[in-house]
Amino acid sequence: MYSDTEDRETRKIQFTGRSTYILSLPKKWVEEMHLKAGDQVMLVREMDNSLAIISESKRRSTSITEATAIVTPKETGETLKRKVVAMYLAGYNTIHLKLKMGKISPLQRDAVRDLVRRNLVGTEMVADSSDIITLQVLLSLPELSVYTAIRRMYLIASSMHRDAMSAMSELNEELAKEVIKSDDEVDRFSLYISRNLVMASQNGRILREIGLKKPSDCLSFRSAVKSIERIADHASAMAERSTKFQEKIPREIFEKIEKMSALSLTVLADSVEALLRRDYHLADRTVDNVQNIYALENDVLASTEKQKIRDAASVKLVLEDIRRTAEYASDIAEAAINETIDEIVEKYSSGHIERSAQA
Repeated sequence: MYSDTEDRETRKIQFTGRSTYILSLPKKWVEEMHLKAGDQVMLVREMDNSLAIISESKRRSTSITEATAIVTPKETGETLKRKVVAMYLAGYNTIHLKLKMGKISPLQRDAVRDLVRRNLVGTEMVADSSDIITLQVLLSLPELSVYTAIRRMYLIASSMHRDAMSAMSELNEELAKEVIKSDDEVDRFSLYISRNLVMASQNGRILREIGLKKPSDCLSFRSAVKSIERIADHASAMAERSTKFQEKIPREIFEKIEKMSALSLTVLADSVEALLRRDYHLADRTVDNVQNIYALENDVLASTEKQKIRDAASVKLVLEDIRRTAEYASDIAEAAINETIDEIVEKYSSGHIERSAQA
């Protein structure tokens, strides 16, 4: 036996009987993990072909249980919100906000209550006193796979974009307000998915439970989630701008804007499908397709300048929102390319070439 650190041991695999291999465990480790003879453990083969031994108690635990953050009377509601979101993303199931001196102000309490209601999926305020607020995350993994959550997030964001275009066409202020409200739902999914990805990046079992294959998936999906969140923000901005229009956009110009919008939504749909289906070739075609958005934008700008419409400045900002939607979609497609590159390249191992089935 060789030991170079407290957390590393070298043991020989032994063969017993006709078909069984056994491996002894260091006594110190077994005692520190509170295990004993007869206890069951799970053997997990990781993506890198390493082996993990997980005790039943560890397997049942999905995240760190609880944490307490100290709150000062001078902290603003926004500061407190950021603190809670960081703890939520870190994977804590029970979050305590404790004031050392004095009382939690009504503004601080309302900020936390608003955050829980609008942005934190599966979270409830279970205790609320003058000096402490306790939040409990009630969702257990895997309530919603990352694939399903991202698809829902995409559907809401794309629907927001379409409704924002309709609100602009009809100068419908009520519809515009509904689009702006929908942004909260996208943010809820964004935080929920991000929380799960943080936990999955640290725990192979959670990674598999939420539907991912390897730790690098967390980076690609986190990038995609952020892009969809930004796309929803631009749809919300389009809706907000539509309420400021003094008159309807001339039909000829609006049809060109609609063409640009349709392309951006097509690119978005293809990029999300490429990521979720792990389709390298679709992702590659999608990135190329984004380039067409710039010619369409220039065409609308030229028409706007020629006709000298009253809301030319607002139209220009809307075009930027649509273009940014396509560019963020391109980012999603590039994440899909990075995620699937191993499936289309030639791999060299022991003097042999392994070719991907897609190549």
